[in-house]
Amino acid sequence: MSKKVIVFGATGLMGRQIVKENIKVGNNVTVYIRQPSYEIENVNVVTGELTDELKIKKVIEGFEVIVSSVGNRNYSDPTKIVSPLTRILSKSIKDSQRLIVVFGAGLMLLTENTLMKESDNDNEKLKNQRADHWEAFCNLFPLDINFLMICPTWVVPGDSDGNYLYRDTYFPLSDKIQVSAGNVGFFIAKEITEKKFNKTRIGLVNA
Repeated sequence: MSKKVIVFGATGLMGRQIVKENIKVGNNVTVYIRQPSYEIENVNVVTGELTDELKIKKVIEGFEVIVSSVGNRNYSDPTKIVSPLTRILSKSIKDSQRLIVVFGAGLMLLTENTLMKESDNDNEKLKNQRADHWEAFCNLFPLDINFLMICPTWVVPGDSDGNYLYRDTYFPLSDKIQVSAGNVGFFIAKEITEKKFNKTRIGLVNA
């Protein structure tokens, strides 16, 4: 059955694929973006700023699923984007709605006591983004709402081919270090339909 889905961060690499894959499965998709037009057809457009809490709260009413794939593409910019929007969305959704947020792979567990972000060599390069995502994670995880965290590894351009691995809480074991944006979008659209996971985080990587 078709779902009413709104996507924040829809102009980014992952966001566009999330929109495309949801259209493929027949969902009614709306994007929340700054500009009044959008490159993908058969999509409803709502314009607004990510900081406009009152507008966002009003806009998401009536949607069954809210997806956020926002992020700061400038690694040197300490401005937080993920945590402020996640806080607004988590405060605003109703019991009948579902929130899906895309975070970094660093929040997945490698072992019972080790996060992905604690085990690689990019801690300094990604410190601003990881601080933003960690704050969002810490605010969202304890809440008693219908949410799911999607944590892909390094995302690269590419359409979906279904050739990926996923795992709940712990990061999937794979020789690959990347995942295509299409496979991220495919997994999210599939999960919106199947509703297999709730109140957890899912790691994704190409198989």
